Amino acid sequence: MFMRAFAMALLLPALAGWGDAGPPWPVAGPMPDQPVAVRGQSYTPVNAGAKDYEPVEPLPWGDVNRRVAPKQPQGQDDSQGQGAH
Repeated sequence: MFMRAFAMALLLPALAGWGDAGPPWPVAGPMPDQPVAVRGQSYTPVNAGAKDYEPVEPLPWGDVNRRVAPKQPQGQDDSQGQGAH
């Protein structure tokens, strides 16, 4: 009984692969031995696009406030704004 199971274990995989031919090579993509058009190489530094986060001197607070404040419509006077002090 053991010999019959051993023979079947060896024989069945051999018979299963006998009938069909393998897929055409390569299965996908261009043939490996034919040249393919590629983009040219260029040097890009490792730190390209990196931002510099070193400390800087603070800006005057009045200039910063005027820059980020909502814009006033033309023609209105600035009696309570920056010129009152």
